[in-house]
Amino acid sequence: MKLQALTEKIDSYIRGFFFRAIYHIRGGKKLKIYPGAYFNANTSKKIFLGYGVKFYHDVEICVDGDNAEVHIGDRSYINRRSQIKCKKGVSIGADCAISWDVTIADTDYHSINGKDDSAEIDIGNHVWIGCKSTILKGVTIGDGAVIAAGSLVNRNVPAHVLVGGVPVKILKENVDWK
Repeated sequence: MKLQALTEKIDSYIRGFFFRAIYHIRGGKKLKIYPGAYFNANTSKKIFLGYGVKFYHDVEICVDGDNAEVHIGDRSYINRRSQIKCKKGVSIGADCAISWDVTIADTDYHSINGKDDSAEIDIGNHVWIGCKSTILKGVTIGDGAVIAAGSLVNRNVPAHVLVGGVPVKILKENVDWK
């Protein structure tokens, strides 16, 4: 019953911001959502938001697969017009900075020659993703990594590196950003 009351409280709070909450969205305290944000989840598709998470204007999260889940850690923020498309699972760690016009998609939404069209994405803690970057299915990004603007991430990224390009390659190691 507490989950339903929390969901209703979050839903009523954010409806004034043109936010659409459907069934299972769990949000931590100090959740900040700006106008135009859109989330789509239901009883078998869930979104879990940590403490102090921020969604800026026109952020979109679509959870489409059965039993799919999106987890966003404490104090992470997603900037304007960014999208998360989830059919299996997307996990974003704590203290992440996701810039504007970023796409994170764990699915192709179609299969080729019977291959699975989805694979989970795991983004570590304190990761910075530059504007207009794309993160594709099956990728793991290590803690403290920086993704340069306009990058295509189609392979795993180690911790504490700067990567960039289409597709990404390591540009600098032992990176520490604030």
